[in-house]
Amino acid sequence: MSLIKGASTIGGASVISQLIGAFTILLMSYRFGMSDVGNYALTFSIVMIGIQITLYGSHLLLPKVDQQDIGKAVVFCLLQSWGISAIYIYIVSYFFSLQFFSIYVLTASYSMMIISEYVFLRNQNFSQLAIQRISVTSVVFIALLVSWKVEYFYYIWAIVHLCLIGYWLYKCLDFSMFSKSDFLPTTQIQFFIKHWNHLSRVGTAEVVANASLQLPTVLINYWFSPLVAGYFAVVNRFCLSPVLILGQSVRNYTFSKWSEDFRNKVFNYAEFKQVRLFLITIALITVAGIYFVYPWLTQHVLGEQWIQSVETSRLMLPYVFAMLAFVPLTVIELIFGTPNYFLRIQCEQLVIVAFAFLIMPLIYKSYTVSLLAFTMLTAARYLMIYISINKHALVLRDEGIV
Repeated sequence: MSLIKGASTIGGASVISQLIGAFTILLMSYRFGMSDVGNYALTFSIVMIGIQITLYGSHLLLPKVDQQDIGKAVVFCLLQSWGISAIYIYIVSYFFSLQFFSIYVLTASYSMMIISEYVFLRNQNFSQLAIQRISVTSVVFIALLVSWKVEYFYYIWAIVHLCLIGYWLYKCLDFSMFSKSDFLPTTQIQFFIKHWNHLSRVGTAEVVANASLQLPTVLINYWFSPLVAGYFAVVNRFCLSPVLILGQSVRNYTFSKWSEDFRNKVFNYAEFKQVRLFLITIALITVAGIYFVYPWLTQHVLGEQWIQSVETSRLMLPYVFAMLAFVPLTVIELIFGTPNYFLRIQCEQLVIVAFAFLIMPLIYKSYTVSLLAFTMLTAARYLMIYISINKHALVLRDEGIV
């Protein structure tokens, strides 16, 4: 079964990566404390927001463009990775006390990592993508392991990660697909104009979507404390990140497969139903696992300082279910839908984040109330989107696209 094989290859590597990431968080909490876990989560969130602003959805063109344009697309993405990253980090440094060099290199190199991933997806080379993901997570753990001070950790992480991604780009790119004209400013400007509709709509949607995902960590750090953000980061790593990674694995597979279908002007409705059933099943299993297993894990394995994160894990359950059962299916709108619709649904989520973590703390400063508002509103919104997606799939089927 191609769905299980493709998604499980990426998903299996993601599980290993998640285990390595969990050990990284565990080691950081014991060596430096939960507050530094919160600061690490803040840094990572800033980098993750940065790569979406930097690439602005251009990486999503890599699996879709014709073969003669792939060289132009890669060059365009690489120019964004280093140019826009510098502007972004310069602006962010006014609001947060950051190590400019390390955060800049991390933002640029993680942008390059996304380029590499989507080239692998275009080629449907899932095994190489899986190995890359494991190696990227391993770098973070190794950097922490050899760092005798937390300040040095970020420098080591940035430099080694950049070298690693340079290697993976060398592995994934076929240099014969490039021509000298791809590097000309006029060529890049023409490419930008040609894909302006995608960049302005889908690119904005991707930035908004990632901001909605990462801003809660940033705002919790601001409103409450790095310690509370540390607990939120712990739940993200041990409960939410596996969900996001598993959902992203399915999303990556369907994006690669359905992009090919889009190029061939077909839509496989039977496979859509298969993906839908698979996601709901694993979402139910995951929610039950978090509810029953995570409290036991914190009490008997992780230690006393982790027990306070159990309440956060329970409050996050509606959000966890929605992110796994509903969100990966939104890729159908990205490929077969209109860019404006995809942008709208992401803006709606950003409004929820702003309400829960900006407006609510101003009215009543309670971490529990803000988090509960965030999870319940998100779950309700994605349920409505899920209903809309199923209607769209039926339309595609009834139009004769099988």
